[in-house]
Amino acid sequence: MIKRRFMIALIIFFVFVTNPFALKAEQPDSYLDFAWSLFRSEDFYRAITEAKRFLFLNPDDPRGVEAYLLIARSYLKIGRYAQAKTSFIKVAAQKDRPGLAAEAIWELGRCLELLGPRSEALNYYRQLIEKPPLTPAEATDIQNKARYRLGWLLLEDGQWLESKEVLSSVAADHPLGDSAAKLSGQVREGQTLPYVSPVAAGILSAVVPGAGQIYVHRPVDAALAFGLNAAFLWGTIEAYQKESWAVFTLLGLIELSLYGGNIYNAVNGGHIHNRKLKKDFIKRLHREHALRLGYSPVFKGVFLSWTIIH
Repeated sequence: MIKRRFMIALIIFFVFVTNPFALKAEQPDSYLDFAWSLFRSEDFYRAITEAKRFLFLNPDDPRGVEAYLLIARSYLKIGRYAQAKTSFIKVAAQKDRPGLAAEAIWELGRCLELLGPRSEALNYYRQLIEKPPLTPAEATDIQNKARYRLGWLLLEDGQWLESKEVLSSVAADHPLGDSAAKLSGQVREGQTLPYVSPVAAGILSAVVPGAGQIYVHRPVDAALAFGLNAAFLWGTIEAYQKESWAVFTLLGLIELSLYGGNIYNAVNGGHIHNRKLKKDFIKRLHREHALRLGYSPVFKGVFLSWTIIH
């Protein structure tokens, strides 16, 4: 009798203690931990699947907020920004885990930048600066981060004065304070970059084909513009002197198109020169301020090191 009871107890032990389904209910953390492990291994699609499995099997688990944050970050990594935005908003709205809410509120800004339009991200950062939906202890940190990131975006857009003002408002004792102060001073360089005038380039090329291209530092285009216009103009004059009206008309039309194209090329070259000048300037600033908590959708970089060029 005793032996039979012992055997029954042993069977119950193996069925209910070592049963994998029983473990699933009693140890849900292992499944979410596995999802985070997949995320760290950059297996983002499987990480999303496992996090969703955890939520389905354990809908009331307090770590559900972590699962949604993991899903949001994974979506962000694979470029599905709309889905990432939805998950970040869900984490940011909950009140049980204020620390995770703060992370989601901040990372939502990155998502908005990548999702577009850019104005939505700018307005979001301005709202965080004005009234962050956080406890006072966390609000100050988020406000300074938002000022820093907003300053970067305004700088990239060429809004030099507003960028300088925003960057100057970052607290000096904040971890980003030194970088913000240095950037605020470097904004003046952006205001004094040696831009060229596309209008002046067009006028110069209208007077002498190729002159505008020289002005905007495009010597090859200048040589082509001058050579082609000179050749077809000479041919047109020759045809006129010989009274070869068909050839004169054909060459004249070609010369007019080349002349107009020469002016357009000079104007466009001015815009290209200015864009490159500005882009190189901003790219240099990104290098100098690497490993900071900021990022740029133009220069792709490492998560949590948004100003790093990646």
